[in-house]
Amino acid sequence: MSILRQLLLSITLAIAIILLGTLALSVTAARDYLSGQLQVQSNDAAVSLALSLSQPANSDRITQELLVSALFDGGHFSLVKLMDPQGKVVISRSSDAAAAVPGWFQRLVPLSAKSATHVVTDGWRQLGEVTLTATDVYAWETLWGSSLRMIGLVVAAGVLWALFAFALVRWIEKRLLAEVGEQMRAIGRGQWGQHLAPRVREFSGITDALNQTREQLRATSDEQNAKIESLQIEVNQDPVTGLANRKYFINEFLRELDPSRAQADAGADAGTPGGHILVFRQRDLGAINRHMPREFVDQWLRTLVDRLRAMLDNMQVGEPVLARLNGSDFALLLARCSAPKAIMVAERLRAELRAARIPVGEGGLCRWVQALADYAPGAQVGDLLGRLDYALMRGESSGDDHVQLTSDDEPMLSANSESSWRKVITAGIERERFTLSLQPLSFLDGQVVRQEATLMLHSEDASEPIPARLFIPAAIRLDLSADCDIQAVRLALSWLMMNPGELTIRLSMPSLGHQNFLLQLERMLAEKRTQASRLLVEIDAHALVERHAEVAALCRVAAKSGMRVGVRRLAQQFNALSQLHNLQLAYVKLGGGFVGGMAHSIGSQQLTVSVLETARALNIAVYAEDVPDAVTRNILANLGINIMSGPGLQQQPPAAGVVA
Repeated sequence: MSILRQLLLSITLAIAIILLGTLALSVTAARDYLSGQLQVQSNDAAVSLALSLSQPANSDRITQELLVSALFDGGHFSLVKLMDPQGKVVISRSSDAAAAVPGWFQRLVPLSAKSATHVVTDGWRQLGEVTLTATDVYAWETLWGSSLRMIGLVVAAGVLWALFAFALVRWIEKRLLAEVGEQMRAIGRGQWGQHLAPRVREFSGITDALNQTREQLRATSDEQNAKIESLQIEVNQDPVTGLANRKYFINEFLRELDPSRAQADAGADAGTPGGHILVFRQRDLGAINRHMPREFVDQWLRTLVDRLRAMLDNMQVGEPVLARLNGSDFALLLARCSAPKAIMVAERLRAELRAARIPVGEGGLCRWVQALADYAPGAQVGDLLGRLDYALMRGESSGDDHVQLTSDDEPMLSANSESSWRKVITAGIERERFTLSLQPLSFLDGQVVRQEATLMLHSEDASEPIPARLFIPAAIRLDLSADCDIQAVRLALSWLMMNPGELTIRLSMPSLGHQNFLLQLERMLAEKRTQASRLLVEIDAHALVERHAEVAALCRVAAKSGMRVGVRRLAQQFNALSQLHNLQLAYVKLGGGFVGGMAHSIGSQQLTVSVLETARALNIAVYAEDVPDAVTRNILANLGINIMSGPGLQQQPPAAGVVA
C-alpha cells in the first residue's frame, strides 16, 4: 500500500474513532441527564403527594384513593403506592407499559432512575408512606431518537470525509502524481518537456527536485549524445571529407545485395532491384600531399565533395551513398539506378572531377580514373570490388579518365543492366531517338576543316542525351551496334543535304562484321551519292589489325560512293601502320597518352615523325587529338601536323551544333 493511502487510512480511522467516541459520550450524557430527571421527578411527586395526604381534610380513604389515582392517571409514573405505618399496601397503582425501543439498546444504555419514597404524617404522628416510580417510556424514546440523530450525523460526517478523502487521492494521483509520473516517463524517453510548477505548496520540494533532476539528466544526455555522435562520426565517417567511410559503405552495400531485402523492395514497388557502383581514384594524391600543405589538400577534397553532392542533387539521383574507401579511392553506390542514368552520372562526375583538378608536380594537373559496375541481389562484394579494382588499373595503364565499365575478361552487363540497356537502345532505334552532336575540326589558324559528329541517344531514364562512347559498349554486347551506326549514317546524310561542308561520323568495329551492314551502307550511299562524297567515316585502329578484311570491304564501298575512311587512335595500335598501304584511307589520328606525353618523350616525337613519313608516302593526312597544352601543340606543329583538337588549343572554336 502506498504511503499516501496509508496516511489517508490512518486519518480515516482516527476520525472514525473520534466520531464514535463523540457518539458514545453524547448518548451517555443524555442517558445520565434523563436518569437524573426521572429521579427528580419521582422525588418531587413523592413529596407533593405526601404533603397532600398529610392534610386533615384528606385523611379519609376515599380522598386518598382519588389523590393517588389522579397522580397515576397523569401517565408520568409507572408506580404510585401508599402503605400504612406497618408497611401494608393501602393503595397501589402500577403500569407495565414498555417503550418502543429495541431491547439491545436498553441493555446497552440502561437508565439508572430509582423509586422515590416519602413519609405521610399528621403532626408528629406517622400516617404512612408513599412510593412513586417515574415512567421511563418517554425517556427511552427520547434517548433512542437522540441516538439515531447522532448516529445519522456521524455517518453523514464519515461519508463526507470518505468522499473528500477519495477526491483528494484522485486529485493528487491525476493532477499531481500523474503529471510527475508523465514527466518522469518523458525524461526516460528523452523528451524533456516543460518546466514543472508545483500545484501544491507542500509538493514544491518534490517539483523543484524533479526540475533539477531533469536539467541534470538533460545536460548528461546532451553530453552523451555528443559523445555518441562523435563516435558515430569516427566509426562511420571520413574525418576529412565527412563522407561515409569504407566500413559504413560496405555495410550499406551488403544490405543492397541481400536477396531478402530485394524481395521486400520488390513487393513494395521500390523499383528494379540491383543498381550500379562507381569507384573513382585520385592517382596523384601522394604527389599532391608532397607538394601541397595538408590543410590545402583537405579543403580541396571537401570542396570537391560539396560539388559532387550538388551534382547528385541536380541530377535527382535517389538516395546515393557517397563514400571514401581510403585515402585516394572514393565510391558512389547508385541503388535501383538504371544503366543509362548510371552512365550519365558517371560522365557528369567525370566532368566535375576534371573541372576540379589542381596542379601537381611540374605544372601538370592531377589525374582521376573511374570504374563502373552493375550489381544484382545475391552478388558477392569481393567479386564486384575486385572487378572494379582491375578496371581502375586498366584505366591507370591507359592514361584515360573515361569511365571503365568492366575488365576485358568479365561480362560487362548483368541481367538487370542488359535488360535496361536493351530497352533504351531498342526504343531509340525503333523510334529514331538519335541525334548528332557536332564539333568543328580546325587548322591551327582557326579555319574549319570539317564537322565531327558524335551519335547521341535520347532516353526517358536520362535527363541528358547519352553520347555514343557511353552506350555503344552496351550496344556491342547486345549486338545492336550496327543498327546504331546505320542511324548515324542516316542522320549524317540528312545533315549534309541541308548544310555545306564535310561531316565525319564514327563506326564501331563490330558493326563492320555484322551481316548486311555494309550492304545497307552501300545502298544508303548509292541513293545519296552527292552527299556521300562529303561524308567521312572513322574507324578504330584496332579494326585494321583484327578485322582487316571487313575494313578493306568498307574501303571498297567508300571508293564506289565517294565516301572517305579515316582511322582514329592509331597510337594505341601501331601494328596498324603495316596495313595502311593496303587501304585507301583519308587520314589517321594520333591521340591519348601518346600525344599527352610527347612533351617529355623524345621517343614519342621520333615515332610521330615515322608515322608522318609513312602516311605522307601513302597520301594520308595525319591529325592530332587530345592535345593537352601549348608546348605539345608547338611540338606537333613543328613536326608538320597542323590539324589538331584538345584543351591545349588556344583559339575559340565555333559553337557546337546538334542535328536531330
